[in-house]
Amino acid sequence: MHEPTGQVAAQHRANEATMQTAYSAFIRHTQKCDECRTGGMDCVTAAELRQAYRAAKASAR
Repeated sequence: MHEPTGQVAAQHRANEATMQTAYSAFIRHTQKCDECRTGGMDCVTAAELRQAYRAAKASAR
């Protein structure tokens, strides 16, 4: 089976990459941030990263 090509497939791959990058940034931050790890809530930076991930996920649909 071949991989889809063309503009639509390229846009889909770009959207997926953006979503994965945003999710990875959020996870990496929360693993290292003392406030996120011990406070049980997202710090301001984590909240912004979560919103970026949600926006990327919504645009990937």
